[in-house]
Amino acid sequence: MFNFNNNKKESDLPPQDLEELFQRLEHLERKCRRMEAQIKELEAKMTAPTASETVSEAVSVAETEVESVGINLDNAAANLMGKAIEKPMEKPSDEPQTAASSFGGQSEIFYLAAPNPDGTFSQASAVEQIGKSIYQLTTADGQNGTFILLDTPDAIATAMISVSQFVKPACKISGNTAIQPRHIITEEEGAASREGTGWKITRKAVVRFE
Repeated sequence: MFNFNNNKKESDLPPQDLEELFQRLEHLERKCRRMEAQIKELEAKMTAPTASETVSEAVSVAETEVESVGINLDNAAANLMGKAIEKPMEKPSDEPQTAASSFGGQSEIFYLAAPNPDGTFSQASAVEQIGKSIYQLTTADGQNGTFILLDTPDAIATAMISVSQFVKPACKISGNTAIQPRHIITEEEGAASREGTGWKITRKAVVRFE
């Protein structure tokens, strides 16, 4: 007869052997995980560009941008040169004139000193001269113009030095001439025509002292 007490499986292992087997399995699993991580790292390195490739690409992009800037600068310089050729610099005129008169159709303005006893203005300037300029003349054609007595403190002070010499040869005065005016109002503009380098009064202005 068979001995049922000897029916123990031969595959059964003692606890010590099982523990050792589990330890080995754990070790193998850790090793597999490390190998998988290394494989992924290697694959990432193979797909990513190397440092030298990145630097070379950056240099290429920079060269392209520099070349583009150079082209733009060349185009800008060419445009400026073209404009300079199309419109050469205007030679400044020796004769005084306003900026607007250069374009035609607009008036020139001159500032005049005291008139001569014969009714002419011999001194004309494109800019107001403090202590000297008393009148302002406007001309559209450079030959005929109209003038007023300047209503500025400096012009009034200069004119009042001698009304008979500085005002009456060019103006008719309405109102009281005995007062020291704070303002001189031009009620009617005077007229003058160019005579040589000066201006000849053809009609006196009418001014009022206030």
